Amino acid sequence: MIKINKTKLQDAGAKYVFIVCACMSIIAVFGIIGYILYASIPAFRDIGVFNFLFGTLWNHGLEDSDKWDITQIYGILPMFVNSIIVTVMSVAIGGTIAVFTACFMVFWCPDKFHLRYAGKNKMIAKIVSWINQINLRAFFDQIIKLLAGIPSVIYGYFGLSVIVPILSSLNNGNTGLGILACSLVLAVMILPTVASLSKNALESVPQHYMEGALALGNTKAQAAFNVVLPAARSGVISALILGIGRAVGETMAVNMVSGGRALFPEGLFSYIRTLTTNIVMEMSEAGVGSTLESALFATGFVLLVLVLIINLSINLVPKEFKGKRGNKVLKGDAGAKIVFRKKGIVPEVLKYVAVACGAFIAFTLLYLIAFVLVSGIPHITWNFLFGESTLMSPTLLPSFISTGYTILIALAIALPFGVGAAIYLSEYSKPGSKVVSVIRTFIDTLAGIPSIIFGLFGYLLFATLLGGRCTLAGAFTMVLVILPTIIRSTEESLRAVPMSLREASYGLGAGKFRTIFKIVLPNAFAGIATATVLSIGRIVGESAALVYSAGMLRTTVPNALNPMNMAPTLTVFLYMCWAEPVAANPVTGAAEIGLNQAYATAVVLLVITFLLNLIVFFIEKSVKKKR
Repeated sequence: MIKINKTKLQDAGAKYVFIVCACMSIIAVFGIIGYILYASIPAFRDIGVFNFLFGTLWNHGLEDSDKWDITQIYGILPMFVNSIIVTVMSVAIGGTIAVFTACFMVFWCPDKFHLRYAGKNKMIAKIVSWINQINLRAFFDQIIKLLAGIPSVIYGYFGLSVIVPILSSLNNGNTGLGILACSLVLAVMILPTVASLSKNALESVPQHYMEGALALGNTKAQAAFNVVLPAARSGVISALILGIGRAVGETMAVNMVSGGRALFPEGLFSYIRTLTTNIVMEMSEAGVGSTLESALFATGFVLLVLVLIINLSINLVPKEFKGKRGNKVLKGDAGAKIVFRKKGIVPEVLKYVAVACGAFIAFTLLYLIAFVLVSGIPHITWNFLFGESTLMSPTLLPSFISTGYTILIALAIALPFGVGAAIYLSEYSKPGSKVVSVIRTFIDTLAGIPSIIFGLFGYLLFATLLGGRCTLAGAFTMVLVILPTIIRSTEESLRAVPMSLREASYGLGAGKFRTIFKIVLPNAFAGIATATVLSIGRIVGESAALVYSAGMLRTTVPNALNPMNMAPTLTVFLYMCWAEPVAANPVTGAAEIGLNQAYATAVVLLVITFLLNLIVFFIEKSVKKKR
């Protein structure tokens, strides 16, 4: 009689389940590419790939005109050029500020204030003492995280209300919309991504690089900019590439300040339309199965290919640059000459530039928060938050319900798959495995896909299967959006669990499956909780992916209670206040009611973002104390 070892059978079965979870990212990426390409084929066939990519006119209103052929009215070259120009300008501005900010945070940000008060006023003395207890490094870390968590639609309103009027005054009172406004808004949006990753790259440089430079007589600024920053340049370049991917794929904020003309730019204040905004502006007019709809999917496919190329190019960045390594004199090369250069002035100037950039980011966040609070708090009422919602007097209650449904359904699906994939990568994968390398590449690829592409995929697959756009289709779409976040954060927390705990469990006779669920996962709970909170933040702040999968329609509470109906989430409602204002002022024509609702909703979203960041902060703090 053959005896079956239940422990080994259980371990083997669990391994294959975790492999399936890890392969979800591969299935998702191929599914997105396949569906978008399939929907694009009619446009490529009827218009022609060359005509579509290099055509300079986009005007679907001429479809029925005898003077124009369909191959001549669907060209995306102006939008492609606009996307590239806006991206380059935003990265040049935001990327530069972000790298200098990272240098400030690593090298010159003090741990605490050192204020002194010699007076006798006890209240002032307490305030000074409280200020001196603030950890500035932790404060700047929270600034970066808070900026990263603010929904893009809020940046769009900030651009409309603050940046555009300033640019308008510089343009002799003419409109401030256009290419410069888009670039500045995007520059602020990519700041936290580039700054955070650049900071990590600088901190990963071995400490003896800095110590050796200082021992040779360099100042701290010289050591930072001449030694440490060059040593971290591969990480900084990777951060900039990710910033480029974020800028290319941004949709809602750019749509609000772009102007919306599908023409080549003629100046900094030219109205433009990018690839992403072209999809947003035209999709509402596209009939199901029409040439316009297929052309918009083809636009999304071109955008997807562009972003995939940008994100995959990170793998081409070498860990060490081979160009100027080594020293010819020390190598003993014949004819090598010793050349002394004085490099003391420029690094010292760059030091103050870094400090100024750090101050700029802090000021930007504080100004953004103050702007939202001042503009929105006067319009927050109990009725607006939780009152009965009608088509002409909408409230946030249906959006609270829709957002809650989306969070619960998306997490219920994404958490098991994400944790399972992380378990396979951390506990079962072999170092240097090509299979693991492929899986990680697809996880990173899925994380870099623009939100608008997720929205198109959700519209094609989930909305079609469920009979139309609805909250449930939006929740299924958000599963793909948050899956990479859960996998990454959970894997890091699993790897942080000491190996000695696993060895002790094995020594007591427990199998791998039992060890994972009884020992490893409980010790990694804080990391999983962090991944959950970050995923909630991503769902709350998402708009582009939900507009086309969940829908953009004002509704009532009874309709919102059914997840098979359309109901806007909080961020989609915020975007609707700009795109579809409830009413306009009869005198000025301005959509004051929609604008007031927008600012009030922005306050709610800002409070939620702050609370989520606060939860993550306390979770990380408790983990550090435990360790």
